[in-house]
Formats: sequence, structure tokens, C-alpha cells
Amino acid sequence: MNIQQALQRHDIILTEASIIESLRRSGQVTLHPYLENALLIYDTSGKEALRALFRRYLEIARNHDVPMIVSTPTWRANEERLSKSCITHNVNTDAVRFLEDIRATWGTWSSNIFIGGLVGCKNDAYIPEKGLSTNEARLFHSWQIDKLSDAGTDLLLGATLPALPEATGIAMAMSETRLPFIISFVINRQSTLLDGTSLELAVQSIDAACNRPPLGYMINCAYPSFLEADTLSQSVLSRIIGYQANASSFDHCELDGAKTLRTNPVSEWGDLMVSLNKRYGIKILGGCCGTNHEHLEYIVRKINALSPP
Repeated sequence: MNIQQALQRHDIILTEASIIESLRRSGQVTLHPYLENALLIYDTSGKEALRALFRRYLEIARNHDVPMIVSTPTWRANEERLSKSCITHNVNTDAVRFLEDIRATWGTWSSNIFIGGLVGCKNDAYIPEKGLSTNEARLFHSWQIDKLSDAGTDLLLGATLPALPEATGIAMAMSETRLPFIISFVINRQSTLLDGTSLELAVQSIDAACNRPPLGYMINCAYPSFLEADTLSQSVLSRIIGYQANASSFDHCELDGAKTLRTNPVSEWGDLMVSLNKRYGIKILGGCCGTNHEHLEYIVRKINALSPP
């Protein structure tokens, strides 16, 4: 079963709850100032912290018999950041191997685990003005995208993208591989990308720009109520296949750098996520900043309970 078949066969596909933010607040590991969690795969305690998070999330998926996408810890592992940090390891390939090793421990159920090669924007994901142009992005991100593709990841994921031009360049570079890929935007409470682009325009523009369009689109790093799904045309809404939501309904400017964890009740968050699934057919669901295993458990239990036998 590949990811396209999983989307056709299942009402829900889980993806992770928080990874980087959970590690940062755990006090167990130190994240790299430029590469975040990418180098933890080379450290004994770092590997165990990552394994423990993935194990907890995967147990929920297996217990409820739903597929799961796990993403490589490579959100910041682009060529420029690796070079500036004087890192000579083949980080992107090694990150895929790290997740392959985890997948291999799940026996026959491992066919339900899909590895996503994760790419982020070059600069601050909350400051769209720092985004690259389309051509710059295509050139800048191709190196990392090719590394992940060559390593044999199941799909590619461009995530937490605040501006249309850079998202378009990433999509174009991904379309030049043979892998299915997903583009995930960060949106504000007005349901636009942070650069003000409407979701309608963003989806239509990227689909038209790529010689092979994305498998679909996601939203991440935004509270589920930020998506005003009823305002979207059906043609665009049908292209939104996933949502990886923050636990807090605060704006990004209020959350960025907050010293304390801000969250809304799990049930409030979860009911909104379930609504996205049941009302609008958004199948790939997971959590971003502030979420944990309880958030995943809530949504998969409720969706399965509402699904026909």
C-alpha cells in the first residue's frame, strides 16, 4: 500500500503531534540553533528522545489500526544551514534511515507507516517577507529535496510555508522527482497564508505551476478554527487533504517565543479536527505546537466511533 492507496482506503491517516516543540520543552535534549532536531539522530540521548516520541504516536495509530505518516527530522537541514554549521554528515539520508530503522521494528504492521521527507522554508516561517522568490526557492531547496528523494522516502512534505512564492518553488522542485508530495501552509485566523494570499489562489497557482501537481495540500502550525472551509470552492477544498494543528488558538505573534505553553482544551481542539474530517473529508490529521499523544488519541477514537461499521 502506498500513500495514494491509503488515502483512498481510509477515513483517517494520522501524522505526528508536536516533535520539535515537545523536545524543546522536555529539558532532555538540546536543539541545534540552526538545525533544530536534525542532529539528534547522531546522539544517544537524542535518538532515544526521538524514538520515544515516534513510538508513542505510532502506538496510537497501531492500536486503532490507522496508517500514519512520520516525517524526517530535517525541517531545517537544508544545504546552507548544514554548511554554515560545518556538518559533514549526510543528514537527510541518515534521517530517512533512522525512520526506516524505527519502521522495521513494527513487524507486519510496518506497511502502514509512511516516511515523509520534510523540508521547511529557508528563513523564519512566521515572517513571510523573508521568503524566497519562486526561482530562488526552486534552486535553493532542490539540493535537500534530491537528497531526501534519493534516500527513498515514501513522499515529500514542504511544511510551515508562510508565503506563496517560496511554496511554489519548493513544489516545482518536488515535482521534478518521482515521489508524491504535499505542500503545507501556515495560515492566520483570516484563513490566508501569512503573506495574505488566499488559499484559493495558493492552491490554484501551485497546481498550475508544477509539471506534476502535489498529491494535495495541508495546513500546519495553526489552530483548526483558522481554516474557513465554507468559503472555499469545492475544487480547492478537495485539494486540502491534511491539517496538523496547533493546540492554541492564539495568533502566531503571541505564540512565537512564548515562555509558557498555551493550549486550548483537548476536547475543543479535537472536536474541531473531527469536524474537518467528517464535514470536509480532510483525512491526514495530526498536531503541531503544544499537542501531544492525548490529542491524537482523542481524534482517532472519535472519528472511528463516528465511522460506519
